[in-house]
Amino acid sequence: MPDGYQSLELVTLGVYLVVLLGIGITTARQARTSLDYTLAGRDVHWLVLLATTVATMVGGGMSIGFISKVYEIGVAGGVVTIGAYISLIATGLWIAPKLRGLNLITVGDFFELKFGKFARLVAVLITINTMFLAVVAQMVAMGKITNTVMGVPYEIALVIGATVTVFYSTAGGLRAVIKTDVIQFLILVVGFGIAAVVLVAQHGGMAALAEQVDSQHFQITGKWTTTRVVTFFFAVMLGETLAAPFVARCFISKDVHGAKWGVAGAGIFLLLFLPLTTIVLGTAALADPGVNQSVLAANGDVQVAFPTLMRTAFHPMFAGIMIAAIIAAVMSSADSCLSCLATVAMEDVYRQIKSDASDLALLRVAQGTTLFAGVASAVCAYYFSDIIVILEFMYDFWGSIIVLPFLVGIFFYSHRWIYPAVAGMLMALIGTLCWRFVLKVPWGFSPGLFGFLLAVVTLLVTYPITCRLPLGRWFMPRRSSD
Repeated sequence: MPDGYQSLELVTLGVYLVVLLGIGITTARQARTSLDYTLAGRDVHWLVLLATTVATMVGGGMSIGFISKVYEIGVAGGVVTIGAYISLIATGLWIAPKLRGLNLITVGDFFELKFGKFARLVAVLITINTMFLAVVAQMVAMGKITNTVMGVPYEIALVIGATVTVFYSTAGGLRAVIKTDVIQFLILVVGFGIAAVVLVAQHGGMAALAEQVDSQHFQITGKWTTTRVVTFFFAVMLGETLAAPFVARCFISKDVHGAKWGVAGAGIFLLLFLPLTTIVLGTAALADPGVNQSVLAANGDVQVAFPTLMRTAFHPMFAGIMIAAIIAAVMSSADSCLSCLATVAMEDVYRQIKSDASDLALLRVAQGTTLFAGVASAVCAYYFSDIIVILEFMYDFWGSIIVLPFLVGIFFYSHRWIYPAVAGMLMALIGTLCWRFVLKVPWGFSPGLFGFLLAVVTLLVTYPITCRLPLGRWFMPRRSSD
């Protein structure tokens, strides 16, 4: 490739990163209070909410991760993502309006409101774990992209991506995150959409492209067993249901109507756009000899497939746009998860310790957490580099432990469900850990789905036993709420 073209790609990426840094600097002046920093003042229009929700969903997992899965196992890698978009539509239509009406700040607030302080503690620990792992996955993706496409060493690429993301997230908080998300939404939709259309055209249509890969590739289960595909579909659905960044999107909307259609609209858009795009990009990568050679050269690391495809299939001038699109997808998820961690540290940790904390002190805690979490996740990304493995681990614990009590608290809550809901959370945690680490995922049955089903059984079994017991101090809801 001519040096001039690579220089053009580097300049394109450099300009994009400078723009993000500029947004962080200018937005920092607007984040004068902790509410501005963590909830963007609760005045986000529904169209902006739709854009930031889409950008948050399409991170390293939904781009590089699942496109790599399509390359590795077949169209099943794209089919399983549909569960995530269905969960987003359901959240928007039936849950987001209820959450927005509560005027809460974090997932922990909801759990204390409904189930007491102990449930809040468990929810906060799970939130911290899952959001940190999500940031690690995005850091890995940033490093992989820049290393594969630009030839920059993985370690240096990791530092550059982490520095930019952490800087604008720390400086401007959620307001900066939302502004960059809108830009990233436009770039990733245009970039991914054009790439898919061009690739299909290059191969003479979808039917011609399908003829260039093994017939097993287009079987609904691909190279996985039916059990593995079905349970992973539900693990992805549960893992994305009411995830902290999407709950935060419900809280920041200007009103109930905006929360409903901003979140549901994002799910509808993604359902119509991303599964097919993912399948096309993953299949085109498999049909490209240059991509296959790169995967072999990377010791079978399928995560290099999509970034390599951008280099081998497109003119270098367009490759710069695609690099920006992929980076946009990754950064948009990373910054949202960093924002969630900052809000948890401020509201669920510091405010619980120091209830009379000043607004300035809360703001500094949120900023410091963003900086620390960003640096720590970059360090972890150096040692753990499989995006899907990280995300699947995250899905297992969020989906099994958090989703069921959340649904109980929203749809059929009464004080009689407090003990059963908390018991279900604990059994889900124990069951998921044992299924994954002790039993080693028998039959390929997802640990997250197993833990969720165990939580349901525990809830139903313990209800008649505990429903009339008096509530202890740690299980007393913050206020009566039915």
